[in-house]
Amino acid sequence: MNKLSPAKEEELLRYLDGELDAVEKTNLEAEIQRSSLLKIRVEELQFVRSFLMRKTTLEAPSKNFTHNVMEGLDSQPVMSLFSPRKGLLLLLGVIIASVICLMLLTHGVFDQTTTSLIVEAPQNKWMQDVTLAIPFNGKILVNVIIFLNLALALLLLDRTILRPLFQKRTSMGY
Repeated sequence: MNKLSPAKEEELLRYLDGELDAVEKTNLEAEIQRSSLLKIRVEELQFVRSFLMRKTTLEAPSKNFTHNVMEGLDSQPVMSLFSPRKGLLLLLGVIIASVICLMLLTHGVFDQTTTSLIVEAPQNKWMQDVTLAIPFNGKILVNVIIFLNLALALLLLDRTILRPLFQKRTSMGY
């Protein structure tokens, strides 16, 4: 693809702005008539120029913008909801609950493949002897509880220990 030189680009911009004298203008117009590349570039520049002319007002920030930005530079980031001590206690509790579930699971407390939860509906003249059996697998239930506990533990670890630690190291310049 042929590119125009920066000098030719500048000359085209000056032409569109009406800054060329009569001789330069007629020479450039003749050159534009001969070159399809120049015709296309002039059309592109005219489109950009018309678009910019339609946008007559610049969007100005609010009067307090600079003040608000400069004031926010010195402020410290918002700290976590949990203090590191509370976070460690919560993390310890979650880990203990996960270990208890794992121990129950490995000792075969939930070896029964499926268990039915039987719910008896109240008796009335339209429904008699209605029992509802809901089967569930104990191992799957405990595995889900363990997974949720570990996810909660990782979240607590991040929010209460790792994030404050790295924010402190960042503020100290390490």
